[in-house]
Amino acid sequence: MTLHVLKIDEGERDLWDQAVITFAHAHPLNAYGWGRVREIDGWKPSYFVAKEGDTVKGMIMVLTKKIPWTGLSIMYAPKGPLCDPSDQNTLNALLTKVRQEGRKKRTIFIRIDPNLAEENVSTGNDPFINEGFIHLEHRWSFWNSPRDVYRIDLTKARNEDELFKTIDHSARKSVRKAQKEGVTIRPAENPGDLKKFYEIFSNVSVEKGFMCRKLKYQEALWSEYIEKGNGQLFLGIYQGEVIGGAICLVFGGKCLGMHMGTASEFMKLQTHSGYVWESLKWAQQLGCSWYSFRGVGTTPAQESFKRKFRPQIVALVGYYDLPFRPLLYRVFYCAEFKVLPMIWRTLMRVRRGYTRFLEAGKTKKLASVRGE
Repeated sequence: MTLHVLKIDEGERDLWDQAVITFAHAHPLNAYGWGRVREIDGWKPSYFVAKEGDTVKGMIMVLTKKIPWTGLSIMYAPKGPLCDPSDQNTLNALLTKVRQEGRKKRTIFIRIDPNLAEENVSTGNDPFINEGFIHLEHRWSFWNSPRDVYRIDLTKARNEDELFKTIDHSARKSVRKAQKEGVTIRPAENPGDLKKFYEIFSNVSVEKGFMCRKLKYQEALWSEYIEKGNGQLFLGIYQGEVIGGAICLVFGGKCLGMHMGTASEFMKLQTHSGYVWESLKWAQQLGCSWYSFRGVGTTPAQESFKRKFRPQIVALVGYYDLPFRPLLYRVFYCAEFKVLPMIWRTLMRVRRGYTRFLEAGKTKKLASVRGE
């Protein structure tokens, strides 16, 4: 039969999601809703399906972002493409369509980061290199999912009691400490809960020096995942007030931990362990095969925390770039991997100072209104 590549629109999102979960290496970021979430950041999603008759052979979600004032764009296929890596015909058909889109949108390059472990792709016969991709050596990127991740195998425990025993003694102690201190953890009930969490999380991001997207991004996670039963926001409650929380996404029998944070004055309550534990229980109840932290810890503190849950390190095959405009691609590559790392800390310091300046202005204005 002839292989056809079709473009899927909003009215067929259920067909997309139903097809995605048939692939063994499907990931929560392959869901149709992830493209809608990324639209908040200016990425325009396109969805392509390769079919042979009525059989879906492969899929790829392509996010396109315009570069201001240039007429150019870049593309990214999160956790894609989805297909049997050995099926070169399907891969070629999908990428032929991507190349056509790239020409229309004056794209510099497309980056992919398939949800495949390194050992599942032969270095001597790499299907992506065979299609013209460059395999990057980098283990981490400022704008893509991490290459090395911690995953907790949920299939090893038959019930909640067994699951609790699989995590380290120190993690179990932290969970119990939060409970003894009077912390309760419950699912968020409405967008108002989400807003309370965001206010805390955004402040934590400034204190810790990592990027935090706008509230609209969190609201998109709520509408595209949580409201549809494919995600959860667990809130930490102490003395009747929200003190933090964690968002996790579920799709295709996998659970992905996303954003987590507790107000600094309540860190001693060990709430982070409580968030993860509630996420693990919830994911197991839904029949998920694994829970994943976004990546291996980038700081000693993060590393120590994540290891308390006895995860496995999964080294994914990583990033591949397919340049459409080689000269401009080299400029982008240099900016991403050479210039940005040198100025990142400065950018974070400027952001922290600017945020504190705005907060001071709000406080002064409020005091003026009150006549203080």
